[in-house]
Amino acid sequence: MAHLPVLLEESVLGLRIRRDSLVIDATADGGGHASEFLKKLGRRGKLILLDWDPEMISILRKKFGSEGRVRIFHLNFQDIRKLGESQSAGWRRPDAIFFDLGLSSLQLDAPGRGFSFQRDEPLIMRFDPLSGPTAAEYLARANKDELAEVIWKYGEERAARKIAEAIVRSRHRQKIRTTADLRRIIEKVLPRRGKIHPATRTFQALRIYLNGELRNLEQGLENGFEILKPRGRMAAISFHSLEDRIIKIFFKDRARAGAAKLVTKKPLPPSAREIFENP
Repeated sequence: MAHLPVLLEESVLGLRIRRDSLVIDATADGGGHASEFLKKLGRRGKLILLDWDPEMISILRKKFGSEGRVRIFHLNFQDIRKLGESQSAGWRRPDAIFFDLGLSSLQLDAPGRGFSFQRDEPLIMRFDPLSGPTAAEYLARANKDELAEVIWKYGEERAARKIAEAIVRSRHRQKIRTTADLRRIIEKVLPRRGKIHPATRTFQALRIYLNGELRNLEQGLENGFEILKPRGRMAAISFHSLEDRIIKIFFKDRARAGAAKLVTKKPLPPSAREIFENP
C-alpha cells in the first residue's frame, strides 16, 4: 500500500516555506511531505530529514540521496538539538520544523515489524529494533498491574485490567511470541463489535509505551522550539487524543508566555475530500 501524506497542502502553507528556508522534517518517514517541502525550496534552501526507524532511513536515502539540498539523519526527534552540535559548520536555525506523528502505513504494512494484528509475525513493535526490548519480551516480564496501567494509559482501553489478567494467565501456559498470539488472547476477552478490532487499543498502547512516544513528543517539541529561528514556524500532525493533548498544551503555554504566536486559533482537521481520498 502506498503511504499518502495527510494534510499536505495545509502543512506546506502553514510552515510558510520560502525558497531560502531551512526546513526540518522531524518524522520524515517515506518522504511524502518532504517531497512537497523540497518543491518550495530554491537552490539556497535546505531540507533536513530525521527518522528513528532505520528502514525509513533506507527509503529516504534511495529517494533523496542524490539531492544536494537534503541531509538525512537516523535520529529520534527528541534529540533534535544534536543537529546544531553535529552541523556546526554552516549551521543556522531552522525556519520551519514539522512533526507527523504516530505509525505510518509503510511501517504498519512492512512484514516482520509486529505493529499489525492483521498478520501473524514476531511481536516486536519497535521503530528502532536496537533501542530496547521487544513487545514479546515486555509481555513476558511485566506484572498484571503494570500491564493494566499501560493498556489503559496509552490505549484508553476500558477493559485494560481484564486484558492484562488474560495476558498473565496465558503466558503461564505458553509464551506470547507473535501478533496472532496476542490478538487471540484479546479476542477471547473482548468480542468484536463494530468496525474497530478489539485488539486495536492494546496494540496502540504497547507501541506507544515501548517506543516512549509521548515522552519523545514532549521533549521533541521543547527542543525543537529552542532551536527554531525567531518568527519561525512549527507544525505537528497528531492522530489520537494523547498526542493531541500534549501538542495543544505545549503551543498554548508558549503563546500565553508571549514566546510564540498561534497561527491558527484551532487545530486544522482534514477536509472532506481528503477523508474520502485518504480514509
